[in-house]
Amino acid sequence: METLDVSDLPAPVVRALKKVVESVRRELAEKPATRKTPGGKVKLSLCEGKVIGNLSREEIHDDTR
Repeated sequence: METLDVSDLPAPVVRALKKVVESVRRELAEKPATRKTPGGKVKLSLCEGKVIGNLSREEIHDDTR
């Protein structure tokens, strides 16, 4: 797939998707991470984002109770 149709999405969503795609491309272009032994520290990737609302941890996990 070479293109994605985002014509019906709002501009902020399109910009966010563009940043995610660029981030994935950068990660894939870097040297693949070597596997570490279980229990070793893992570096998690970060993605820039924007806070849209306020949710507490309890509200997020409320459906599990």
